[in-house]
Amino acid sequence: MNYLQSKPGIAGGELTIKDTRIRIAQVISMLANGYTIKRIHTEWFPHLSTETLSGAVEEATQYLSTGAHA
Repeated sequence: MNYLQSKPGIAGGELTIKDTRIRIAQVISMLANGYTIKRIHTEWFPHLSTETLSGAVEEATQYLSTGAHA
């Protein structure tokens, strides 16, 4: 994966944006609640590019659609 990682010692092993402790579930939840990638970047994670945020969301979508947790 280019944008995501899962490591036992980081965020309890949950899927996070690579080299951060930001859970992708948090970002997806924010999108579901009306935030845009630009707003998430501006208000919450200015140290991450919008490209990284978008890429992480797309990668998570692909990961989940493959039945990774089925």
